[in-house]
Amino acid sequence: MDPIADLVKRLNGTKKLRVWSVIITFFGDAIVPRGGSVSARTVQLLLARMGIEAGAVRTAFSRLTSDGWVVREKVGRSSFFQLSPAGLAPFEEATDRIYAPLPTTNPEGKGWRLLIREDSYPEPVILPSASIDQDDDCFVLEGQITRIPAWMKELRCHPDHKHSFNALMQSFAPLDRLELAPLDALAARCLLIHEWRRILFQFEDVAPEFWADDWPQAECHRFVCGLYHDWLQASETWMNEEASGLEGSLALPKSNLEGRFN
Repeated sequence: MDPIADLVKRLNGTKKLRVWSVIITFFGDAIVPRGGSVSARTVQLLLARMGIEAGAVRTAFSRLTSDGWVVREKVGRSSFFQLSPAGLAPFEEATDRIYAPLPTTNPEGKGWRLLIREDSYPEPVILPSASIDQDDDCFVLEGQITRIPAWMKELRCHPDHKHSFNALMQSFAPLDRLELAPLDALAARCLLIHEWRRILFQFEDVAPEFWADDWPQAECHRFVCGLYHDWLQASETWMNEEASGLEGSLALPKSNLEGRFN
């Protein structure tokens, strides 16, 4: 049994992994906290554990470089990469959302906004008032929500969104409680965040007040948090001992990884 190969097979059965996107996830999750620069060899070792060949990694880096997402520095025969300012900016904005605690209900008395945009009519957007800036191109109705019927919750909770949460848990469940080797733990951690990130940015946020009774977001959040912290120590051990950057070994993380999701 190869838990990582089996996991990749399950994930590719749903939607084929894009190599360049997995690399971006790895940078944001594990490399940016350690200074931002990493050797191509380190990335190749990690992605090889996922069954991705070195040629595909080189092609992905070439695309990321030409698109302005990463910058390359060559020292002798070794190549080192880091996110460009343009590539780093969206990840910094996304980090708080990816590792946020489980969302809570809107505090009592806090107002809401209903927005309808011309290009999305008649689909409404319902958000807490403080979460957006005024948009002159939207129809905006502000006030308090006094009742949310079941049909409204079902309307807000898209079946594909629900399926994605459940599919993530089904894909990673066989690895739950397994004691993984350091490189396996890093590969599993990277793929976990990759899938979690994809769900968060593929679908519109649903405020907890609008969750249907069978909405799996809270369960999935706890599941992701649990696995991430189960694999964190072993994966960081591999980063400490095997990963390399411009200065040799990578610096220790500057941010509190243990505080993620909590």
